[in-house]
Amino acid sequence: MFLKILIMLPLLFSYYCSAAEKTIHAAVAEGFIDGLHSKYLRYIADKLSLPISITTIPFARRLKETKLGRLDIIVGVQQNTERDNELVYISPSYESLSYSLYSLTKNNDKFKSYPTLQGKLIGVNRHSKYFEQFDSDREIIKIETKNLEQSINLVLHERTDLFIHYEQSTLALLKTLKLDRKISKTPYQPNYNIQHFIAISKNSPLLQRKKELQAIVFNGLLNNDFLRIRQAYYAQ
Repeated sequence: MFLKILIMLPLLFSYYCSAAEKTIHAAVAEGFIDGLHSKYLRYIADKLSLPISITTIPFARRLKETKLGRLDIIVGVQQNTERDNELVYISPSYESLSYSLYSLTKNNDKFKSYPTLQGKLIGVNRHSKYFEQFDSDREIIKIETKNLEQSINLVLHERTDLFIHYEQSTLALLKTLKLDRKISKTPYQPNYNIQHFIAISKNSPLLQRKKELQAIVFNGLLNNDFLRIRQAYYAQ
């Protein structure tokens, strides 16, 4: 009996190690354990037929942990040359988003060009970057908000003049809140599209499944899965 136990112990140890290796390790922003990025990550894990463990850490640390291989995958990253040697990007990008400006519909005509934004109170997401001219403009008073709903409420109650957010999320939430007639896009709009990628660590076992991940993203785009996930999340 004792001999059987000695034989079984290495087998059990091997089994649990193997199971641990097959778990995807990922992280999202603090306070968003059930947020949109978590939805995307669980979608990917489901398509790979793998369990996933998601924790919460700031974005800069997420990048570092993914680079080191302590996290396998990260979503919502923009491709840039500084990270090309640190991460493996999964092409194509899983979403292309455009930032839009919104105000009370009755005030829309006040914002027909970029200069009309200066001196105005504009709700922005904390830690977000939009476009260089806007980000560096000190004549615009930027009010940091916790989330899209807070940005909407500030404009609704005229505590800010406008807010800026992804159009694909905003339209869905305004419709859900039945505010799509009270709040709408301004005549002036920045013409910038943001490509968001899924990226994996060069030190992750997922690297062996890169082609499979590319196929998952491609089919997800073809079926509008990522857009549906986004719209459903903001319509909750």
